[in-house]
Amino acid sequence: MAGPPSDYGALIIAMVVAAGVLAGLIRAYLAHRTRLHAEREASARVAARATGLMGLAERHRGVVRIVERDRDGHREVEFGGREPLLGNDGEEAA
Repeated sequence: MAGPPSDYGALIIAMVVAAGVLAGLIRAYLAHRTRLHAEREASARVAARATGLMGLAERHRGVVRIVERDRDGHREVEFGGREPLLGNDGEEAA
């Protein structure tokens, strides 16, 4: 028959539970740090791309149309044109 766990058995169970909790906390911290690093890297890439595109638009003396597709979606930007891309009927874009 199994009796109540001894002090040694209770200590082992407590250590296993503590190790599991500690492993979970470490895993959550590493996932958070990885996500932060990826967001910083993406932000730096966006800033560099925007700077390059502004330089391109400044040097070019006509209409510059930029079409961009990435994980955030699809964007079209036009510089130097007289007509807006959206709202051709005199509507204001929101």
